[in-house]
Order: sequence, then C-alpha cells, then structure tokens
Amino acid sequence: MKLIIKQYLASLKERNELDAILPDLLSELGLNVFSRPGRGTRQDGVDVAAVGSLNGGEEKVYLFSIKAGDLTRNSWDGDALQSLRPSLNEILDSYIPNRLPDEHRTKYIVVCLCFGGDIQEQVRPQVEGYIKQNKKEGISFEEWNGDKLASLILSSFLREDLLPDNARSQLRKSLALIDEPESSYRHFAVLLKMLTSVETSRDKERLTLVRQITICLWILFSWTREAGNLEAAYLSSEISLLYAWNIAKPYQNQKTKVATEIQMAFQSVLTAYLQISSEFVNTRILPSVSKRHALSTAIHSSCSLDVNLKLFEVLGRLALEGVWAYWIMTRTEEEEQIHNALREKVVTITESIKQLIINNPALFLPIKDDQAIDISIAVLLLAVDGNNHDDIAQWLSEMVNRADFSYKIGGKYPCNLRTYSDLLDHPQRIEDEYRREVTGGSILFPIIALSAALLDEDNLYSEVQTIRENHLAHCNFQFWYPDESSEEHFYINSDAHGGTLSNVCIDRSMKEYLEQVFGECSHSPQFNSLSAVESGLWPLVIVACRHYRLPLPLHLWKGFYVTEQITKTG
Repeated sequence: MKLIIKQYLASLKERNELDAILPDLLSELGLNVFSRPGRGTRQDGVDVAAVGSLNGGEEKVYLFSIKAGDLTRNSWDGDALQSLRPSLNEILDSYIPNRLPDEHRTKYIVVCLCFGGDIQEQVRPQVEGYIKQNKKEGISFEEWNGDKLASLILSSFLREDLLPDNARSQLRKSLALIDEPESSYRHFAVLLKMLTSVETSRDKERLTLVRQITICLWILFSWTREAGNLEAAYLSSEISLLYAWNIAKPYQNQKTKVATEIQMAFQSVLTAYLQISSEFVNTRILPSVSKRHALSTAIHSSCSLDVNLKLFEVLGRLALEGVWAYWIMTRTEEEEQIHNALREKVVTITESIKQLIINNPALFLPIKDDQAIDISIAVLLLAVDGNNHDDIAQWLSEMVNRADFSYKIGGKYPCNLRTYSDLLDHPQRIEDEYRREVTGGSILFPIIALSAALLDEDNLYSEVQTIRENHLAHCNFQFWYPDESSEEHFYINSDAHGGTLSNVCIDRSMKEYLEQVFGECSHSPQFNSLSAVESGLWPLVIVACRHYRLPLPLHLWKGFYVTEQITKTG
C-alpha cells in the first residue's frame, strides 16, 4: 500500500495537486495550517505554513516549499522562478523576517523541502551543503520526500482503524482494473460505501472521512492519468463528490473550526472532480468534436448501439463541464479577467456541443428514453446563449422526425429497455404490442415539448403532438420532481425518492403546458430545500441526476430561462 501511495505522490503536479493534499495531511497530523497556497499573490517561497507539535515534541513552525516529482539538478537550482533553492532563499531572506506572524516569531522554525519523489543522488551533496550553510539557531531544515509523505498518509488517513483491510483491498482492486473502467469504478464505489457505512456523530471522524475520499480519489486519478485512461477516474470522481457532499452538507452554514475544515476538505474533493472532468474533456473530447465521425470512430466498435450509448454519455459530460464553468463564472463577476475567461470557456463548450452533434449523426436519435437526461443537460447549457436557440430547435426537430420515421418502419426507436442485451435485440418485433410494451413511459418527448414551448417553437411542439397521436397514445409522458425524502437519498442513491407528474397535457397549447409543468414546481418546494440548492451548489443536483440516471428537476429549467443570457456580443 505504501508503494502505491508513493507512486501516486511522485506523479502529482506541484500546483493544485501536491499543494492541495498537503494542508489536509498536516491538519490530520494535528498541526494548525495558517497559510495555504495562493494564486496571484506573492508567497516569498512558502507554499504552506503550519504550526503545532508532531509526535509529542515542542510546538514548532513548519514552512513548506513544494516541488513536483523527484528533486533534480534543474528543479533544485535551474529555473530561477520554479527551482527550490531560490524559494528557500526567499523564505530565509523575506518570509521569516517580514511575513511570519508575530505570535509565531519566538517558536522554533523548520523549513521543509517537500516533493513527491526523491532527491536524485547527483544533487544531494548540493542540498546537504546548502542546509549546513544556512542552518542556524532557531531554524532547521527537514526533507519531506515521497517516502515520508506516503508513511504519514498511511498512518493518518489510511491506518487500519480508519481504513480496514477489506477497504484497502477495494482500493487496490480499483487501481488494478483501471483498464476495465466499469469494474474499477464498482470497486471504488464499494470502497466509498465501506468508508461511510458506519454512522458517526463525531465531527473529527467526519472530517477524516472526507479527507480519506480526497486521498483515495487522487490516488486513482494519478494512476489512470499515468495509464492514459481517465474513464474510471471520471466515474469515481462523480460519486466521490456526491458522497463527500452528503457528509459535509450539515456544516455549510457553521463557523466552528471543525466545520470550516470540513468545508475546505469538501472543496478539495470538488477541486479534484473539476480537474478530472476538465482533463477528460480537454484531452478526450474537444480535440475531436470538429472532425466528422471522429468521436464515433474513436469508440472502436462496429456496433451502432455502442456508438449511440457512448456518444450520449460524452454529450452529457461535455455539457456538464460547461454547466460548472457557467456556475463558476456567475460567482466571479468581481474578478473581470477570470470572469471573462470563464465566459469564453462556456462559449467554447457550447460551440463544441453543436459541432459534436453535427459531426456525429447518432446524436440525432437516442436509443434509450433516459438519454433525455444527457440531452437535457446539453439543452440547458445551450439555452443560456440566445444565439443557440435556433440550433436547439433544429437538433430536437431532427430528433423527433427521425424517431417518427423509426416508429413507422420498426427501426431503433427510443425505448425504455435498460439491459445491454435487450437493447442489442431492439426492436425484437414490429408488432404494436411490443412497441407499447417498450414505450410505456417517456421523459424524452415531454422534455422536447418543454424546450419547444420555452423557445416558442410552434412547429417543434406540433411535431411532438403528432408523434404522440400517431405512435405513443398509450405512453405516459411524465416529469420527475424531488420530494421530502430526496435530501436523504439524493446524493448517495440509498433509496428511491421523488414523485412524478404523469400524463402531462401535451395535447394542450404551449402556454397551458408550461403552466401545468411549472405550476407543479410551485407545489413541489422540496427542490429549493435540497442542501445543494440552499448552498448555491446547484450543479451538484445535475451531477447526481447524470450519475444515478434521474431526470433533471424542472426547477432547473425554470431557473435557467429567467437567468440573464450569455451572448457572444455581450
């Protein structure tokens, strides 16, 4: 296990990875972290600073300068901006005399050389010579290499009483099976369930749980990145985020020290999730969206079902990345440069979604009705830019026309079947009885009708009415709404929850249709009391819906369409 952790540490980058793990580790060791990594501010060589006692010794100040991987000749004294020696000089010449808090000036200071790997032998004499030359009364140096960090992680986060051997076994299996992402994910999900299966009311234990989730997720991410297969990490990051929120949600409005630490620990999980999602989208999706059939071909399957299932999965992930960018953008309005960069990212992703659809025609007809979930996420994101409204209408209109044609000829029309074997044989028969059996309910066509009504697209709305009249008169058009039990079960999928609005009035006018479905939102206030919504973290609801295959609550649609829209010119 220690070797696994050491390999993980050696693969971490300095920014947003190793420096994101270290503060949690120090806090778990009992130190008080008073300075964390900053961006755009002068740090004078110190990435992380903490104070406290280790192993029962005297209270000391620990100043960490962090570098990624092995300490080589170049990373020791090469690049003047990034190498370690200039950072140590800044600590001695600037940070300690000028920036060390007054309450810590009388304490013994330990300057820590921190890196995920080892010191290469050819540079060790220079490092030891520097330490001997600069060691003085009240100031010493320590080497915190990958081996020491791995031992501390093993003894703090993953010790036997906190992470039993069967849970460690699940982590090892997840790592061993990263080339089989679904299997790797299943073992990681079991690991999370084992970690959270024991009810605890102690705040410190809950804090440790969230930090354990962070460490385990980072370990998996580093291994999948090394193997060039991020699929297992992506799936595991979603469920990790949801489980971590389920632990952290009671502390969101509290101001105690442990509540603040739990909130920061959750932010570490969120940061890991966003980084995994961003890397997946940037390296696996965006380079291919502009090329005809590129992503369809990259699925490496001659089976049209495989292509269809995977492309809608990709669509949902790409759109969800855009939703998170939009969410962060709305929270950074006072930081103009960051705000504009995120605005540009949202526009880039919406354009990429349109290119993805045009260049991969399988996205014009879903095979499963619940692929409406991925379609919904894409439509929600596209709709925040008024320039995309015609594109949405054209896409959905083509989808309805192709579905209509498939119903007529007995082709692969959208159905309620779930298992791969059943979908592979679909349609098994062309008789009306079979069609009624596999199309008993639908969220797809009600969502298309809702989009048509919101966009004031009479033709598209009429097309849905026609397909209902000609082929789906028996079908229960429905929407899903959270109920009073949703908060308990939503984030960890521990039980069925929510309610449905059945047999929505698609045969009425668009105005009456909107009044019915959004009127039900007013009668279902439980959405607004979901902890993620109350805390302003509403994209978490979409993550849960995508991951657990739940329809998106209509409250999200209502919110998106009353939000100020992004425009390319605005």
